[in-house]
Amino acid sequence: MKSYVGGLWGIVGIGLLSLSVAAAAGASDKPVTGDTVIRETKEAMTATKDYTIQQKDAFQRKVQTELDEMQVRITQLRGQVTHASAEARADIQKAIGELEKKKDLAQKKAEDIHSATASSWEQVKSKTASAMDDLRDSFTRARSHLPSR
Repeated sequence: MKSYVGGLWGIVGIGLLSLSVAAAAGASDKPVTGDTVIRETKEAMTATKDYTIQQKDAFQRKVQTELDEMQVRITQLRGQVTHASAEARADIQKAIGELEKKKDLAQKKAEDIHSATASSWEQVKSKTASAMDDLRDSFTRARSHLPSR
């Protein structure tokens, strides 16, 4: 019985191999012209460009949403400064100043997304993500200066 099943699998394997060879041979019956190559290349380039634009737009919306939320948090931090001692207030205000600079830098990086080309997209994305990470870290440091409630 085992040899029968093994033989059956062998026949199935040969059949699948024959089908794939026949399909490949059928596909090669079509003549490939320069126009065909040019058309297919243009289609591939258009698809790549469209995909890159979609990725850029989605990333830019995500970053802008986070920047908007961060502005709200910074405003809240400024409101909480009044609850701190005079000494802590100076540290918090300094940290908020640094936080504002980080936010402005991240905003500039987010604006660079719009003008990124397909070839520069990954680099722009990486630099923007790094600026956003730095902004989040700066916010955490600024918040750590606040007194516990």
